[in-house]
Amino acid sequence: MTGLEADLKSVEAAIRPGFALGGGPATRPRGTRGFLPRGESLAVAVERLGDDLDHFRREEGLDTVIVVNVASTEPPTELSRDHERLDLFRRVIQRDRRALVTPSMVYAYAALERGFPYVNFTPSVGVAVAALQELGLKHHVPFYGSDGKTGETLVKTVLAPMFRYRNLEVLSWEGFNILGGGDGRVLADPRHKRSKIRSKSGVLPSALGYTPHSGVGIEYVPSLGNWKTAWDFIHFRGFLGTKMSVQFIWQGCDSILAAPLVLDLVRLTEFALRQGEAGLMTHLACFFKEPLGVSVQAFTDQFRLLTDYVARHTKNGRKSPRAR
Repeated sequence: MTGLEADLKSVEAAIRPGFALGGGPATRPRGTRGFLPRGESLAVAVERLGDDLDHFRREEGLDTVIVVNVASTEPPTELSRDHERLDLFRRVIQRDRRALVTPSMVYAYAALERGFPYVNFTPSVGVAVAALQELGLKHHVPFYGSDGKTGETLVKTVLAPMFRYRNLEVLSWEGFNILGGGDGRVLADPRHKRSKIRSKSGVLPSALGYTPHSGVGIEYVPSLGNWKTAWDFIHFRGFLGTKMSVQFIWQGCDSILAAPLVLDLVRLTEFALRQGEAGLMTHLACFFKEPLGVSVQAFTDQFRLLTDYVARHTKNGRKSPRAR
C-alpha cells in the first residue's frame, strides 16, 4: 500500500461533492453532510454532476467516462407513471419532486444526459427506470445493471441448475449472511435490507423452474470489516422420495470479489460504446443478480450470452475484449 499512497491521495483529492438526498435513512449519519451542497434543486444537482463528469473527461484526456454505481443500497422505491416516460421524468426533475427521485436515478440521469454509459452494480433502482432507459437510447449509449453477483447468489446460480438437471427436487433453500463494513452497516437498517433481500431471493424460481420454500437473512457484524460469510442449507428430495441435504459456507473479501467484476464491466461497456452499441447490455447478465432484460438465472446460460457476444465480434473481425 505504501507504493500506492501518492496515487490514493490524488484520487481522494479529486473526489467531488455528490448527491445523497433520498438515499435512505441509513445513509444520513455518515458524516458527509458538510460535503454535500445544501438547498440544491434536482435540476441544479443533475447539471453539477454532469459538469463534473465532463470536467473529469477533459482533465484526464479521455474519450469517454464509464459511470459505475457502487454506492450504498437504497430502500425499495415504488415507481409510478412519472418514471415511465422521459418527458414526465424530466418534469419531475424540473419541478424538484424529490420524493420520486433517488441518488441512483440522479447519477444515471446525469451520466446518460451527457452521453456517458451507466452501470448499476447495486440493488438500487438506478437505470431500471423506463424513462432513464429512454434517455440512454436517445443519446445512443449502453447501460446495464443491477446488483453485482459476487458471493452466495453466484453459488446459487451455479448449484440450482444441477438440482434441476438431476431431477432432485429442492424442498427448501435457506441462506444466512453476515458482513461488516459500510455495506453491512447500511443493510442493518431493515428499510435498506429489503432491497438486498429482494435481489438475492429472485434467482431460484428461474434457475429451478419452480419456487421452493426459501429465506435469506442478512446481519451486520462490525468486526468482520470488509469480509462476509454466507451459510446455506439446501433440503432436497431424490429417488424414492428420499430427503437429503447440502450445506455450504462462502467466506470472501467483499472488495476483492467485486473489484475485478467492476473492472471487466468498465472494459466491456467501453467496448460496446466503441462498437456503436446502445441500450441494455444483456450479454453482461452473468455479472448481476437482477440482470435487466434477461429472464434466465442459471450462470452457465448467462455466461453463454457473453461468450456468444464475444464470438459474434470475433467472427466479424473486430477486436473483442478478453473476458474474465
